[in-house]
Amino acid sequence: MAKNLSDVTVKLNVEQPSVPVNMGNLAIFVKGESAKVETFSSYDDVISAHSDNDAINQVASGYFAQGDHGDKLFIITYDKLDSAAETFYGEGWEFATVVGADGSNPDEEIAALSNYINGKDERFAVTAYPATDTTVTKAEEIRSNLGNSRRTIVFANGDTQSQAFYGVGALIGAVANEVVGSVTWKFRKMGGVKPVGLNVTQIEKLHAANILTYVTKAGANQTSEGKTIGGEFIDALHGDDWVKASIETELQKLLSSSKKLTFDATGIAQIDAVVTNVLSQATRNGIIIENPETGMGKFTVTTASREDSATADISSRHYTGLSFSYTRAGAIHSVTVSGQINL
Repeated sequence: MAKNLSDVTVKLNVEQPSVPVNMGNLAIFVKGESAKVETFSSYDDVISAHSDNDAINQVASGYFAQGDHGDKLFIITYDKLDSAAETFYGEGWEFATVVGADGSNPDEEIAALSNYINGKDERFAVTAYPATDTTVTKAEEIRSNLGNSRRTIVFANGDTQSQAFYGVGALIGAVANEVVGSVTWKFRKMGGVKPVGLNVTQIEKLHAANILTYVTKAGANQTSEGKTIGGEFIDALHGDDWVKASIETELQKLLSSSKKLTFDATGIAQIDAVVTNVLSQATRNGIIIENPETGMGKFTVTTASREDSATADISSRHYTGLSFSYTRAGAIHSVTVSGQINL
């Protein structure tokens, strides 16, 4: 696991079936001689540094062309992908894609990034293929090569790989930096991406492999689905990441700002309040469903008293007695209407 300088560890266990910054920032991984990270805040800066790589330029162009893009774009040069991803894990990216040094779409490296992020079970790998007959034909092969990863997004768009690279940047730039929980990744509009020229049967084949694309419905251009290649809804996983990051951030602030957080009812109550506040905010954002009877989010926070804590934890000043659970809000992606005609 990547090491971050933090005194807080949050573990999420998702029962099946069943605002921190940087939640919309994108990293582009590219092969190079030595590992390094560069941070960019504009497309012009990217062009100045990487004018020789069309893939990087296209991803960056799509990303920065969107009005609500994240505040940073990272370009991570790697010799060994896993090692570089681990080294620069704490840089503040939530989404990551990989391109070839020659501007190509390197399938093996895409799979390596997908496997790495899936192993972390947080953040997202994202990649794109042109929306062509070839991609439709090999849709299931793409899903298989990526191991049905629950943390990998595949976006079929454009007629060429260059256009597809633009689309993957546009997708993250248009959607990822919205208030987490407030949007689903289906029905989203982005600038500079044209609807695909595929027929309904072909689009259905992409959807069967959990590959999303860009279509026109009711006269509006929009993303056709909002799932990862493993069939998870992107907004649900993004919401889980927000909850985890927010609790880690707010508890660290509590620890750092307190003169002394006592290991008693008073200190434990402060920890409880921090987590409750985060989950309440998650409810307002649309991550957690609201109980219609109480108007409160459907979540629980449980704490153990000092008396119920292990002696070893007390002596080491390590509190392990807090746990929480919540019910995701979900979203409506389709509607069936039943009507009656009276004669």
